[in-house]
Amino acid sequence: MLEAPIIESSQAHPAVRPGGSPTLVLASASPRRRELLAALGASFASIATDAEDHDTPTPPAVAAALPTLPIPHSNHPTLLAWRKAVAAATLAPGAVVLGGDTVVVIDGAVLNKPSDAAHARAMLATLSGRTHTVYTGLVVLHRERQWLEVVAAEVEFAPLSADQIAAYVATGEPLDKAGAYGLQGEGRALVRSVRGSYTAVVGLPLTETRRMLMAAGIVGLGDPAATYQRWLQSHGKEPLPCPPTAP
Repeated sequence: MLEAPIIESSQAHPAVRPGGSPTLVLASASPRRRELLAALGASFASIATDAEDHDTPTPPAVAAALPTLPIPHSNHPTLLAWRKAVAAATLAPGAVVLGGDTVVVIDGAVLNKPSDAAHARAMLATLSGRTHTVYTGLVVLHRERQWLEVVAAEVEFAPLSADQIAAYVATGEPLDKAGAYGLQGEGRALVRSVRGSYTAVVGLPLTETRRMLMAAGIVGLGDPAATYQRWLQSHGKEPLPCPPTAP
């Protein structure tokens, strides 16, 4: 049984857009996704459920549309995003609903959120000095139409000592993050480079999100590259070099 949903409006923007364009709902309580979507200039409400935790059957049409990934079907981030979006859509009929989910993968294993501090330390030790892949799945639903996508980025970690790992885990930041780190926070210091979309690693790739929402009729969204630069500046950060990261 689904838990009672959490429903909030973006503090920066009202939930209903003027001019008759569709209402936008973000099927997530993630503050990182909310922040990035607001940075694009979107007006939206957030509806969060626990739908991704329920192994409900996947309709054949959805299963066929899922992008191919080298991970178990049950961990596919686009499938998890779809479950979130469907649950939110039942509570907001007629709205454009955006769902997202992010997984961290290394050696074919999916690193979800750590269960405790010891688990977080073990995850970070696995990532230390190596490159892993982050996949963010996106789903947009509007009435009878749906758009599904996944965005991948390669993240290289610096070699980490046990003391560095322990100090980072002690901040508490890793405990609610896939892979036990947050690129937008103090976890940035652990990362040497990102090849691909920086915002995909954070949880909402701006370029693909804007394209999918525009296809569903959402207007007035900002340029992803300019939005990315403003967002980095608001956090006092610069794009990672070698190669420079994309939105």
